[in-house]
Amino acid sequence: MLRNCIGCGQVDDHPRHVIVISPTEDACWHLDCHTRADPPCESCQHQTRNQGKARGEAFRQILTTQDQEG
Repeated sequence: MLRNCIGCGQVDDHPRHVIVISPTEDACWHLDCHTRADPPCESCQHQTRNQGKARGEAFRQILTTQDQEG
């Protein structure tokens, strides 16, 4: 699903942190953009710790591997 990132404004399907504001409204951040927010998101910092420069499909692979490692 293509979504906007409120951190950088880019529209793509890269991994996001979706924050539900109301039943019909949400705010979406790329995980790496949310680590640079003020204050930074601790959940996104944890998820991106092994990201390096990976984006898009490469980052999905990292997240999948982390999930399998426990």
